[in-house]
Formats: sequence, structure tokens, C-alpha cells
Amino acid sequence: MMNTLLFNESPRLFVIISIAFGIIDFTSRKLTSINPKYLFVLYVCVLISLIYLYRVPDRLNRYPENLMVSPCDGKVISILRINEHTTHVAIYLNVFDAHVQWCPLNGVVMSSVHKPGKFNPSHMLNKSKFNERIETIMHVPAIKDDIKLVQIAGQLSRRIVTFIKENDQFERGDLFGMIKFGSRVDVFIPHNKIALLVHTGDKVIGNKTIFGKLVGYNI
Repeated sequence: MMNTLLFNESPRLFVIISIAFGIIDFTSRKLTSINPKYLFVLYVCVLISLIYLYRVPDRLNRYPENLMVSPCDGKVISILRINEHTTHVAIYLNVFDAHVQWCPLNGVVMSSVHKPGKFNPSHMLNKSKFNERIETIMHVPAIKDDIKLVQIAGQLSRRIVTFIKENDQFERGDLFGMIKFGSRVDVFIPHNKIALLVHTGDKVIGNKTIFGKLVGYNI
């Protein structure tokens, strides 16, 4: 079986679906002539689909320490310099992308704040700025500066999870969190210290695509 977070992160969903199919099976035996084998096949298909949607791809990166990896699967839909110091990169995750995120660099969590909000389509940048999110600021000792990762909910994704908490130390490639059923991840980087290596329209793969290069960092 593939590595999945379904039974760790959403055990209630698994139980609810199992009970629902049990009730349907019991009812169908009493009131209809539906072959229970068909219901069992449908149940297995639903369960396999959920296991797949909650999958954690087994990816290792062995890049030099001066490289930043993509924190998630998805498509880069916007790159914008918002001030003299910071560039904002928006990555859209569709329902078929892996829904987990990885730590893009070595560092320590400075803060992680949950902000309630709406559930607008996450690819609509103007509307989704009001969406529910978790904003995590991470200090990167190699550049003596911070980066920020923002997990943003969407129309389908109503639950966001982070696996690392304030003051936790982490390494590049550690599991960071999950947005259930896709949505968007925004990355804020100091562009004078990290040279961005992706472009708008690029398809990125979490913990695999080289996202940026640390400026002036000697291995």
C-alpha cells in the first residue's frame, strides 16, 4: 500500500464512508435487488481514491545545500516583487496534485498563525486573499533571513494542517503540512538572498524541483 495520511489525518472520513456503505448495503438487501458485490467494488474504489488523494510521495533530494526545493506540487501562477526585499510566488495545486508540502530549506519555525477566512477559488488571486490560511515564518540560518510559506484553502479544501510548530527545527525535505484536496501555496522569499529559478507557468514537483539558489552561500 502506498504511503498515505488518510488514516492519520482523516480517520473520521474513513469511518463515515465505511458506515455509509454498510447502511447502503443493509438497506439494499432489504429493499432492492442490487448485487452486494457491486457495492463492495464501489466502496473499494472510493477508498483507493481517498488513499491516493492523501498520498505522500516518497521523494529524496540530494542537492547541494545552497539549493532551495519546491515546497509542493503544482503550477506557478504568479511571481511578483512586492517590495525591495521580497518576492511573492503563488503555486496552484489542483485536485490531482499531491496535497502535502515539504520544507524547502533547513531552518527553524519562528511563528505559525492560522487565519480564518472564506473559501473562494484559490487560483483567483484577488478573491483568495481573503481565504482561510496558515502563515508560517521560517528562519533560514544559511541566509540569515526569513522565508514565509502560506497554505491557502480553496473551494474544496476546507482543512489545512501543519506538522511543524513554533521553535521546531527542520531540514530541507521534511514533511511540512497538508492542504486537503489541493488549493494554493504562497512562498515569500528575500530575492536579494535567494535567486529564484522558476517562472510563471512552470509545473513544479514538491521536494524535487529546484526552486531557487542561495546567493553568496558557500557549500
